[in-house]
Amino acid sequence: MVAVSAVVALGLVTGCGVGDGGAAGEPRRASPSRADRGEGKEALDAVTMLGPDRLRRVELGAHEVPGFQIERAGEGAAGAGRPRTDSEPCRPLADALGSQLRPAPAATVVRTFAKTGEDMDFEGLMGMIRVSAYEGDGAAGTLRALRAAATACADGFRMRTGEGEPQEFEAVRTLSPPSLGDEAVAFRLENVAERAPSLITAVRSGNMLAMFFATSLSDPDGVEIPPELVRAQVEKLRGMAEEASAQASAAPGEDDDEDEDPSG
Repeated sequence: MVAVSAVVALGLVTGCGVGDGGAAGEPRRASPSRADRGEGKEALDAVTMLGPDRLRRVELGAHEVPGFQIERAGEGAAGAGRPRTDSEPCRPLADALGSQLRPAPAATVVRTFAKTGEDMDFEGLMGMIRVSAYEGDGAAGTLRALRAAATACADGFRMRTGEGEPQEFEAVRTLSPPSLGDEAVAFRLENVAERAPSLITAVRSGNMLAMFFATSLSDPDGVEIPPELVRAQVEKLRGMAEEASAQASAAPGEDDDEDEDPSG
C-alpha cells in the first residue's frame, strides 16, 4: 500500500477517462432499471443479503484482466477505523476513504490491483476495488451522499484517517463518470502534502456498489482508473443481478394459492 497521504489507505479514489459518461460535474444515470421502477424487489433483496462468501463470486481473478495483478485484500486494506473530519458536509468522502462505511453494507469484498508487464502507460499505478451489497436504497443513497459532498467540498477539506494521521485535500474535482451500471460518479481529490492525487469511481448496479480507488506516485498528472478493470468488474455485477432476478421470477409468488380457481 502506498503512503497514507497518497491514497488514504488506497481506499476510494478513482478517476477520469473511464468510459463515455456525461460532462464533468453531471452525474450519469442510465434509463430507469427494474430496480429504479420498483420491480424485481425480491431479486434485489436477494442480492443485498448475500454474505461475503457468495459475494466473492463477483471478485475479479488474479489475472482475469490482462496486464493487471489482482489480489484479495484483508479487511484493513482501506485503513483501520473510521476517518474523522470537522466538516460534516465532507463526511461521506472521508467515510469512503476508510474501512467502516456509512450506511454499512450487508457484505463487502475487497481486491487490490497493480499494473504489470512492459506497458508503461500505468507505471506506478496501484489501487483497490471494493464491492458492497446493500439493503434497501443503501447503494443509491451512498452515491447521493458522495455527489453532495463533492459539491460542498470542491475547495478541499481536512480529515484524519482511522489511524489518526492528518490528511488534507486542496480540491475535490468531479469528473466524467463511466457509462456503466445504473448510475456512476467519479472524483479526483488533490492532496496537499503529496503530488499523487486520490481517484474515486463508484458504479451502482441495482443494490450493489463497486468502488474503485487509485493513485500513482510516478505519474500523478496522467493517472486514471483503468477502464478495462471497471468494465470487467461491473459486468460481473450485472451478471449476478440478472441471475438473482431470474431466480426471483421463477420462484412461486406468495398469492399463487389465492389465485387458484377453487372450483377446480
